[in-house]
Amino acid sequence: MKTFYRLTWIQWIIISCWILLISATTGLVWGYVSGGHQKELRQNLVNAVDLQAQFDLGTWDMQNGRYDLARQRFEYVVQQDPNFPGAVEKLAETLLMISQSGTPNVVLPSPTPAPTPDTRAVDEQFLAAQNQLLNQDWKGLVQTILSIRNFDPYYRVAEIDPMLFLALRMSGIQKILDDGDLEGGLYDLALAEQFVPLDSQADIYREWARLYQVGVSFWGVFPDKSVYYFSQLAYAAPYLKDSTGIIARNRYRMALIQYGDQLAQKGDWCLAQEQYTLAQSLFESAELQPTLVYASDLCAYGGDTPTPTLAWSETPTITPTPTSTESPEFELTPTLELTQTPTLTPTTPVPTLAEATETPTPSSTPEPTSTPEPPTETP
Repeated sequence: MKTFYRLTWIQWIIISCWILLISATTGLVWGYVSGGHQKELRQNLVNAVDLQAQFDLGTWDMQNGRYDLARQRFEYVVQQDPNFPGAVEKLAETLLMISQSGTPNVVLPSPTPAPTPDTRAVDEQFLAAQNQLLNQDWKGLVQTILSIRNFDPYYRVAEIDPMLFLALRMSGIQKILDDGDLEGGLYDLALAEQFVPLDSQADIYREWARLYQVGVSFWGVFPDKSVYYFSQLAYAAPYLKDSTGIIARNRYRMALIQYGDQLAQKGDWCLAQEQYTLAQSLFESAELQPTLVYASDLCAYGGDTPTPTLAWSETPTITPTPTSTESPEFELTPTLELTQTPTLTPTTPVPTLAEATETPTPSSTPEPTSTPEPPTETP
């Protein structure tokens, strides 16, 4: 009995230890998860506060003429959060001030406008440009500012230039990403670059448009080059398109098929199979599947013995064999009948000829002359 109670207490101690261990582990895991979540929230809050602080400091530096330091702060904000309110606009304004001043710490006085006979029309256009800026009508803003410049090149240059730079930048990006007007977008970005160097984000969009155009330049002639350029866009910007409306992902698939066909014509079936397989991985098509299977079979057999010929040789060997064995039997039976009929026909006419020669012998027609002899004796 003592041993039974001793074991029972030992078991209770072990069970208690296990319960404590499980509870402690669960608490640690829960604490780690909740702590990680809280840490992430705190980090996001710290980042938001830091970005706002950098933005405020950059604004203060720009107001005090320290444009280079302000540019660094605004670039940092845009890199961390491209959608931070007002960061892109402040960066554009700072870059414009740097380009006008030539030195980061010198503030040039605003240029005096040339005398004009009547500026009411220009003032109305400027108000329209401000409304277009608020409504983010970038294309309309570009046209309005160009109209103002054509009328008076010196009208509010310090205010017009940042607006024109921002309008050209945003209009170029919009044409590239949304409208499929790659040439127009590149042209607008080139004009914007005449004011200040483009930021990293706009430069990426410009590089995408250039890759698309270069890939199209090799289209149908050098499909391997098209595959090279559109393979980069298929993953970085799969929905980028040109005026034809064909997105980069579909361009990549079509170039793969063209390249596979070219390799198949050269007899390089294994590389052709790779191109067809990549094309099917992007978008599976029932029309391409037989070509892929054919290229795979030829690649497996080294291009010497294609599997379709093997399949064709197997099906005819089953059906022609009965016809080949029957056709000689039908051809032999007529020859046997022909050989028998000539042997029988010469035997039967022989007796008929013999009887015919014997029957004409009783041609003794003068016997009627012997019959009239008795009447001569009676007289």
